[in-house]
Amino acid sequence: MAKRKEGEPMTAVLEESSDTRLSPFSLRELADSLDTPPGVKVEVIEGAIVMSPTPSKRHAGVLRRLYDQLARQLPEDRVAEQVCSVEAPEGEDFASPDLLIVPVAVEEEDGWLVEPGAVDCVVEVVSPSNHTNDTKVKPSLYARWGIPVYLLIDPRDGTTRLYWDPQGGGYRAHHDAEFGDEVVLPEPLKDVRIDTSVFPRYTA
Repeated sequence: MAKRKEGEPMTAVLEESSDTRLSPFSLRELADSLDTPPGVKVEVIEGAIVMSPTPSKRHAGVLRRLYDQLARQLPEDRVAEQVCSVEAPEGEDFASPDLLIVPVAVEEEDGWLVEPGAVDCVVEVVSPSNHTNDTKVKPSLYARWGIPVYLLIDPRDGTTRLYWDPQGGGYRAHHDAEFGDEVVLPEPLKDVRIDTSVFPRYTA
């Protein structure tokens, strides 16, 4: 039997079906009930449960440096979160971005899912062997959900891509930059500036 490469995402064969006899639970309930090791990210993407392994220390380092910058610049009524998931407007899908920017009021709500209409920005940091979801699937997904801004950070090659202005199944605008450049977020986070020179790159 072929082994899964270290860090490679695993997609569970648990897809939506019209035959309710297969399971009394919804995909979202199944995903929420999985007994996964600490740090494993579980999502329901395009009707399938996707589990991603614990990220590397460099991945965490990028997020910490980004979080520190956002904490100093965000308006008082906005906060950067790393423990919430965004639910699809319809259906069972939900995504768990590495970081998302939402109103502070979200912290007063019960549960772990945030409606996409409450999200100003989502951030994904690409993992060395799990890049397809972040670079290919999620730009379309987040645009369809109407999320205003998607920041993709790729420590593999030291680049960023900033998406904004969602329309239908895609973003109408994007800007590419390299680590070392300053990334300025658009509305609704106008003039929030990200210094990418502090982000570490992956070494392999």
